[in-house]
Amino acid sequence: MQYIQYHPQIVDELKMNEAKSLFQQIEGSLIKKFEDIDVFKELILLYNHKKKELVQQSVHFGLNSIFVENKYILLCKCYYEMRFTKLKQNEGFYIIILYNSKGKEYLIISNFNQFSKIQAVIKRFCVSKNFFNKYQLIQQRSCLPIVQNCKNQELYCVLQIDKRQIVSELDQEQFYNSIIIMNYMNEQTKILKIYEENQMYFLFMKYNKLQSLESLILNDFEFREAPLVCIIYLILQTLQKYKNLGIYHGNISLKSIYINMQGAFLQIIILFPKYLMDNNKSSTLDILNLGQLLYQITFYEKNDKIKQYIDQKLITQQKQLFQSMNIENKFKYLYRISQLDLLNQLLTQTITIENALKHQWFVTVKQNLKAEFLKETKERLDLHTIIESNNELSMTLSLDKRISTKEFAECEIEDEFPVKCSILNPFQMNPSKQKHDNCILKSKSFSNFDLNFENQEKYFTNEQSLFIQ
Repeated sequence: MQYIQYHPQIVDELKMNEAKSLFQQIEGSLIKKFEDIDVFKELILLYNHKKKELVQQSVHFGLNSIFVENKYILLCKCYYEMRFTKLKQNEGFYIIILYNSKGKEYLIISNFNQFSKIQAVIKRFCVSKNFFNKYQLIQQRSCLPIVQNCKNQELYCVLQIDKRQIVSELDQEQFYNSIIIMNYMNEQTKILKIYEENQMYFLFMKYNKLQSLESLILNDFEFREAPLVCIIYLILQTLQKYKNLGIYHGNISLKSIYINMQGAFLQIIILFPKYLMDNNKSSTLDILNLGQLLYQITFYEKNDKIKQYIDQKLITQQKQLFQSMNIENKFKYLYRISQLDLLNQLLTQTITIENALKHQWFVTVKQNLKAEFLKETKERLDLHTIIESNNELSMTLSLDKRISTKEFAECEIEDEFPVKCSILNPFQMNPSKQKHDNCILKSKSFSNFDLNFENQEKYFTNEQSLFIQ
């Protein structure tokens, strides 16, 4: 650390605008739980509030934060000002002021290239103003709204947060924690810009057409078993990531889990985490919330309101019907007794995330799909033998890249979930008019489910997250 005694003109100006420092100890903070990714580091001048002098320090600019030694500033808590100061000695300095109601911090930069790099980080992570002067808000039917840049027509998905709902210190902690978590958890949930206007926060994410599970079910989306199994499995995988970081999501619900409706992959994005430091909540809360979510889908009746209360007797009653081989089932999204078993264990919190990922429901669906795969593969291989005698058709077969005998021989079924399911696009509304295709193998991952819709192959993958992945 080197204290700089020169540039008295700048120092005098900073003394006149004295405020408390924004730097706080990183120990004990949420951000300590994450491995911060250094975007870059620069040697710049900072104003030392105790010494009332400029000090030259190495500053690390990371995701949503800047670090100096064991202290940091969370940028999403700050507004910013930038200006260029010209001194009598013909030396110029760029001054970036970070501020909020708690204090101010001054970053003094003499090099334009340095300033350009730092400016980009500050503009991305700090709170900006004049939203409606730069962007147009566009509502989408059933999906999250988007914003469009008035100049370059660039599109972003946007989360709207009412500032009036962020009242207490706990509300503020949850709000800032949610931004930290979303920035660090997943590429799809990163907050690219933050604007504040008219009592609202606008949090920009990458442009996607995101529809919540709640909206899907209320718009008569039909949850076939394979997509439903995939969604639940992907949620569990995301919760496992949370648990491995020593945190929880705290807000798993039909309203916080979104599907990317325009992607080639089934991609869940979990938004709006409600994590609080120093409390007795844990991943068991997420397990309970997931159980409630699965209950609401399992026992949803078309044109009915989503159930808000858990009726344990209903689960027991349906179990007895399955055990008595009673085929009568008025619940469209209830498929088998193992689904009820997982549901009961989630609701009673008698299962861990790790054991849930190995549950019989997933194993059963995997085995069923494997059987379908073997059946179709045999049919394809028989077809391959018949066609080989016809050169023209054989060439067509080769161009079609169908599975070969060698590829089939190398296919092995592993424990995790090595299937993809060739079904109709589950994102089409009213898919009940369509028929299921057969199932074929693609890769050794449960989360790869092939979609066959309008002669185009699309795949479910575990490219997610979850906000709120």
